[in-house]
Amino acid sequence: EADRSKVVFAESLEVSSNSILIGQLAKLLKQNGINIGQNRLFEILRKEGYLMSRGERHNMPTQRSMDMKIMEIKVGTRASSSEGTKSTHTTKITGKGQFYFINKFKSLQQAN
Repeated sequence: EADRSKVVFAESLEVSSNSILIGQLAKLLKQNGINIGQNRLFEILRKEGYLMSRGERHNMPTQRSMDMKIMEIKVGTRASSSEGTKSTHTTKITGKGQFYFINKFKSLQQAN
C-alpha cells in the first residue's frame, strides 16, 4: 500500500505499445505512397492544429489531438551530470492516430 502512489504514477507514464514517433509516421506515410519527411510532417501537423507551435510546449499535442485520441504524451526522465534529473515529454501517435493520418493524407493526395 505504501508503494501504491508510485505504482499509479508509473502506470500513468505507460504508453500503449502500438504508439509510434512522428518520424516513424512519416516513414509509414512514405510506404503508403505519400512523399513526406519528418520535418515537413511536423510543420503540417503544427499548421493544421494537431501540434502546438510555440513556446515551452512546442510540438506537444493540442487539446484537440488528445481529445481525438490520435496522439499521446510519453513522460520519462533523463539523468544528466550537469542538470541532474530532468523530465522529458515525447509526442507519440496512437494506433488510432496512425490510421487517421494515413487515411487523411491518402484522401488529400487523391483529391490533388
